[in-house]
Order: sequence, then structure tokens, then C-alpha cells
Amino acid sequence: MSQAITASQERSMLHQNNTAPRSTQLNSGTKKNNGFLSTLASYLTSTAKSDPKPIVIPKKPLMTSWDDVDFVKLNKLVCNVLYEPNNHYEPLISEIERVVGRRREHCFYAVVGTILVLILLHDAVGAITAFMTLLVPTFMTISSITSTSENSEIQIREIFFIRYWTVYAVFVTGESFLASLIQWDLRLFRLVFMSMCLSTRIPVLAASYAKIIGVVTSIRETIDSNNIESPKSESKKTS
Repeated sequence: MSQAITASQERSMLHQNNTAPRSTQLNSGTKKNNGFLSTLASYLTSTAKSDPKPIVIPKKPLMTSWDDVDFVKLNKLVCNVLYEPNNHYEPLISEIERVVGRRREHCFYAVVGTILVLILLHDAVGAITAFMTLLVPTFMTISSITSTSENSEIQIREIFFIRYWTVYAVFVTGESFLASLIQWDLRLFRLVFMSMCLSTRIPVLAASYAKIIGVVTSIRETIDSNNIESPKSESKKTS
């Protein structure tokens, strides 16, 4: 009898030992799952908060028109070009700067100044005239035409340089005609006049273009009004 009681007690103890760990394992498993999900959620929210969108700062141009050109802005433009980190000639420029012992913009100005002195000693008026009336307007015209932006300022520039080249063509034609008659060098007068046309503060270009358009319009109206068959010619044909 006592053996049967002890056997039943051992069975109940084994049953309790087998069932108790299962419940604790389940509880620990759910706690582990809940801990992993909460950690993943906190990681996702933290990365989303810690990665803000990059702020794009628009670049403001130094010079937008001919009137904005001065020596300070030109110096900034030269320094931006020479100190560009992605420049292919950066090792060469750094080596020249180290050998000479001067800053790179000073070396650049020395080379440009030497070339300008040699050109001016050869033909000062012709070099300055070609630079101011041809090279600068040509560069600005090409930059306006090849610009991809559809800004109203680009359209204004295109109209401005269309007027400039119209006035330039008429002026050079008249200059060559007068130079053949009076045997004078009128390049200095062309330099002064066309430089005034490049400035938007002086209304020389607008006035000259208006005069040219007026003359061309009157000539065209005269040609269109007389571009008809006369009645006399028709009567001669019929007779």
C-alpha cells in the first residue's frame, strides 16, 4: 500500500516537472519575440529620424550682366577656377605654386599680364578693340544661346545681342567706307562707341537700333509700294 502511494506521488511530481518548463519556455519565447520586434521598431524609427533630407542651397552667380563686372568679382571667379578641388591640373598647379613660392592667382596674373603687355606693344588699339567689341560679345552671345534655362533674363539677353550685332554690322560697314575715303584709322572710335553699346545704363544701343530699324522699314515700305506692274506696261503688252 505504501509502495503504491509513493509511486503515485512520484508520478505527480514528474508531471509537474514536465509541464512547468513548457509554460516558462513559452513565456520566455514570447518575451524574446516582443523584445526583438520592439528593438527593430526602435531602430527603424531612429534611422528614419536620423537621416534628414539634404538641403540644396542654390548657387548665386557673381555676375549676371555687363554692369556687374568689377575687379573684386573677377578675382573671386579666378580663385574659384584655380582652387577647384576636382581640377585635373591641380597637381601641376600645386607644383608651380610650390616652386615659385607665390599663390596660384598671383602666378596666373603674372602670366596674363606678360601676354597682354606683348600684345599691346604690337598693336594696342587693335587688341583692345577686338577684345571689347568682338571677343566679349561673342562669348556672352554664345552663353545666352546655349543656356538651358528658360528664364526671362535669357530672352532679354538674346534680344540685346541681336540688336548689338545689327548695330555692329552697320557700324563696321560705315567705318570701312569712311576709312577708304578719308584714310583714317577709326578703330578707336569703334572701341568707344561699341563699348557704350554694351552698357545697359547708356541708351546708345537702343537709340542706334531704333534708327536702323526706322531706315530699313522705310526702305522696305518704298520697295513694297513700288513693287507693282504699271498700267503702261500692261497696255504695251496687250497692244
